[in-house]
Amino acid sequence: MSDYYVWIEYYAAAPVSRNVKSNELKYFTGHQHGVQPTQEQVDDLQSSLTNNVTTAYEDYNAKNPANLAAAPTNDAITQARVVKTRSAH
Repeated sequence: MSDYYVWIEYYAAAPVSRNVKSNELKYFTGHQHGVQPTQEQVDDLQSSLTNNVTTAYEDYNAKNPANLAAAPTNDAITQARVVKTRSAH
């Protein structure tokens, strides 16, 4: 049996310049080719992603007080997010 996981990622542009990911969610257990998470499952990860992006910007700003970067809005993160999946046996 395989477990299938989904998460979402956001690329924090320069000057932060890093990929930030949400928590992972196990969305299916079993054996089924082509299984995909529902839109609701993906959307449920948004708050985790937004929190992690905000933290990435806070960390950057703490280390670079002379070059502060404004964190993107939740809407901007939602529009630019990328859905990722993986399976584990």
